[in-house]
Amino acid sequence: MRWIALISALWLAASVQADHHDALSEDEIRQLVDRVNRAQNGMMRRGSDAGDVDALFDLYTEDFTYVHEVHGGVYTRDELYANSMRYAEAGQYQFTEDRYRILHVLPGLDAAAVQRLESSSGKKHLAVFEFEGGKVSRILEYWQ
Repeated sequence: MRWIALISALWLAASVQADHHDALSEDEIRQLVDRVNRAQNGMMRRGSDAGDVDALFDLYTEDFTYVHEVHGGVYTRDELYANSMRYAEAGQYQFTEDRYRILHVLPGLDAAAVQRLESSSGKKHLAVFEFEGGKVSRILEYWQ
């Protein structure tokens, strides 16, 4: 019985260690946040198209969620993709310059606090990006 407990403990320790081994490095987190920011800016520019929408959503996991309690709550990847595609196809994205500029990225274990400046308003926006498998799995917004 002790052997079973010991083997179970070793297996659990190895699996926890393997999970941390697959975690993104701080540089990888910063690079992914930058890629998402550039893709979001590109998608929201005047003249964007389905390719710009796809470029952004390629950076998200299949079960990606966007959480912004002040502006509607929780959105699934499918809901956001459909809305983004509809806006792009209708030519409703009209930004002529980048909407966001990254001010700070504070990487953690498969997550990062990200502060961005909204160019048009000058407001600072805070979000937490969570990562899984080298992609963004969730964005939680903390601004009004």
